[in-house]
Amino acid sequence: MATSTNAAARRLSARPAPNAPSAPRRPTLRVVERTPRRRASPGTLRRSTVWAGALMVVASLLAVVAGDAMVAEGQVRLTTVRSQVAAAEGVQKAAQVSVAEKAAPPVVVAQAKTQGLVAPQMVVYLPQVPLNVPLPVPQTAPIPPKR
Repeated sequence: MATSTNAAARRLSARPAPNAPSAPRRPTLRVVERTPRRRASPGTLRRSTVWAGALMVVASLLAVVAGDAMVAEGQVRLTTVRSQVAAAEGVQKAAQVSVAEKAAPPVVVAQAKTQGLVAPQMVVYLPQVPLNVPLPVPQTAPIPPKR
């Protein structure tokens, strides 16, 4: 019983007397009020991990789709350019055939005759000069002084 009386006496001494003048307690000043910290529960942590994983999967799939669209667009552009190159090659070959037909020896001779040129009586062929043999140094005469 002695312990219960001591506990009661401690409770009474801890309380201020009702008529005793007590100084008003000032609240502690804080710049930012603390927000109560809540610990994330394991379920919340698992849920956020699942959301982050799902978001990464969706982002990677969107990146694959965007890359595939860019490749398809490049293939369409490549096909268009190849068809333009084929058309230009056809025009170039037709122009080469036209030039070759106009530069043929019988055509040139016929045009020369229509313009009044006469075929030579004798044709002289020039001798072939080997290109791997050095030519001798030409002899030059000095320039006479001016008067």
